[in-house]
Amino acid sequence: MGTTLLPGCAGKYVLGVDPACPGCQELLIAPHMLLHCPNHKAQRDHLEAALHSHQLVLNLSNMLDPKGAARGPVFSALAKYLLDCQITDKI
Repeated sequence: MGTTLLPGCAGKYVLGVDPACPGCQELLIAPHMLLHCPNHKAQRDHLEAALHSHQLVLNLSNMLDPKGAARGPVFSALAKYLLDCQITDKI
């Protein structure tokens, strides 16, 4: 996925950035935020349901690069997830 501006990556390059997830203290990187953080499970369940409605499993590839007719609905569900989790200021 490369380097992101999430604290888990930016903390390597920017002094004073805490790389830990504020909710669970794991390294705050994209896979954690999108797939694993227990603090966002309820919101992630809705995102996963949107993926499943297009016969897609919850993973970074399907979430960030959905194919065909799933593209619009998955991106809409991803945007809702990010807003519902109140993490848009971290990306």
